Amino acid sequence: MSQTKRTSQEHAILLAIIAGLVAAALLVVSLVKGRMEASLRDSADKVLREQLPELGKVDAYASSDRCQSCHPGEHASWKDTFHRSMTMQAKDGNVFGAFDNQTILSDGLEYSVYETNNTFWARMPDPDLLMQAAQKNRKADLTEIPHVDRQVVMTTGSHHYQTYWVESPRMETLLQTLPLVYLIKDKRWIPREAAFMRGPEDRERMVTQWNHHCIRCHSTGWNPGLNDDTGMLETEVAELGISCEACHGPGEEHIALHQNPANRYGSRLGNDRDQAIVNPAKLDHERSSHVCGQCHGVFIPKDEVAMQIAHEGVQFKPGDLLSDSRYYIHYPMEGDPKTRWDELEKNPAFFRERWWEDGSILAGGREFTGMSRSECYVSGDMSCLSCHSMHDAPPADQLKPTLVRNQSCTQCHTEPAYNESISDHTFHMQDSSGSDCMNCHMPHTTYALFNAIRTHQIQSPRLKSSTEFGVPNACNLCHLDKSLGWAQDHMADRYGNEDLKLTKEQKSISAGLLWMLKGHAAQRAVAAWHMGWEPAIEVSNPDWMAPFLIPLLEDPYPVVRYIAYRSLQRIWPEILGDYDFMASKDILAAQSNALLEAWESNTPPLTPNATVMINDSGQINHRLLKRMLRQRDNRSITIKE
Repeated sequence: MSQTKRTSQEHAILLAIIAGLVAAALLVVSLVKGRMEASLRDSADKVLREQLPELGKVDAYASSDRCQSCHPGEHASWKDTFHRSMTMQAKDGNVFGAFDNQTILSDGLEYSVYETNNTFWARMPDPDLLMQAAQKNRKADLTEIPHVDRQVVMTTGSHHYQTYWVESPRMETLLQTLPLVYLIKDKRWIPREAAFMRGPEDRERMVTQWNHHCIRCHSTGWNPGLNDDTGMLETEVAELGISCEACHGPGEEHIALHQNPANRYGSRLGNDRDQAIVNPAKLDHERSSHVCGQCHGVFIPKDEVAMQIAHEGVQFKPGDLLSDSRYYIHYPMEGDPKTRWDELEKNPAFFRERWWEDGSILAGGREFTGMSRSECYVSGDMSCLSCHSMHDAPPADQLKPTLVRNQSCTQCHTEPAYNESISDHTFHMQDSSGSDCMNCHMPHTTYALFNAIRTHQIQSPRLKSSTEFGVPNACNLCHLDKSLGWAQDHMADRYGNEDLKLTKEQKSISAGLLWMLKGHAAQRAVAAWHMGWEPAIEVSNPDWMAPFLIPLLEDPYPVVRYIAYRSLQRIWPEILGDYDFMASKDILAAQSNALLEAWESNTPPLTPNATVMINDSGQINHRLLKRMLRQRDNRSITIKE
């Protein structure tokens, strides 16, 4: 073999050895890096668990993990729900917010969010000092409060938006709010106060502790754990989020019972009713609905159990009556005892923040309170489970997939007038939105989460509520281009309704425009939302709507601005110009003017229609529009959603 050939082979072998060593080194580095990352994650999870309320040690509760082996289908369908993800540990996969070193202003104070070593953090004014200032009603200069770095340990929300909670080194287990909200679809941060309907002059800072209030509906088997000796909270929960045992009751006894195969088969075959667990579907309609009503309603604890709740936690268990431990609050109505009217007189703000003035529910999330005033519940057997399912239903509304169109109603209302002859009842085409029972009897007149939501206070359209109390009615929320006078004429002709005294404007101008331009903030939000609602767009022809939504882009309420722009995008997909609903007042005005100019320059003359303020030239009656805006109802509106 020649010297040259041998040298070449040796060189190749040497290169192969070096390549092998490099590969081995890279493998070692990769393994070390992987172990380091795993170690960091484990360390971060350990720290996180230590800072959260004590989990899984509440008497008689077992946790959803232990339900899975026997009930895999139910567990899987529950796991997909927003109930499950209502409250989560703040770790990868659970946190939707962009913790990317942004700085956000909340009521003039700076908050910076960032991520490090698989953990989420906020640099913020010391929340403990803010809490003390708020509790003592101090008029201190809050800008002087020093900034601290606090770890974000828990999340709330996973559907529309998400908010966050930070630990308190001074007070173990106390969780303070990070007063920011992350809009999931928009992928942006906003200050917490901008996410809720609250009066612009309401300067009370939103300083919230999870342990005091949120714990009651956003966790399972909760106990604030007030210690009278120390005045501190020793909070514990069986599970974060709304899990199996929130609806079925504590499961430890049930699990122990079914370790015995004979008991298991007896329950499966229906021979022995398992007294250790509750199936809401097998309860009467009242007790079944109370399972949902433990959260979806307006109530206060009874005096005799209030302190017991603070020390020992949840007193209601599925299968109980809510009246055993809570005082359920309703807006007083004709025939109610005097004590209810006295409550309204003593606490008008409490009612104003939750109900319309006619007694129908305004605040979203209070569905049981509304339903419990409905004849379908009071005189019938309707329950939450008549329409909803926690299993086998889409997560957004959890409506039973087997109920198509009007079947939610016709499963009970079997008369021909509500089925094959429904047009004779509705005076609308059978397959139209006007023959959809819920559009008339459950219109979107409650508000929460930047949306109008269907009321669960089931009743027939009542124009009197519109004329006397300003509550938007179903007819005019669909027929946005029609007046109250038009609605009254049709209701009188078709259903024999009494004539009501109407103003000149109510007779001649679109009710939707009156609510949107002259109404208070709740009316404006509901009317603006409906301008983006598909049935109303189809019925009312959206060509004329944009210039009336545009003034709401400068509304003093951020939630109204947000809703108005979202509806504007739906009716004007090719919308021109930029808009930021959180911009300064001057920028909002400039953006609004630019959008109006863009619309007018790109829109041909419209069909004259005085009801929607289109003059004979096909142009907007700007003089009337400006006059209505000057007459806007600027009362302060706060909604406790």
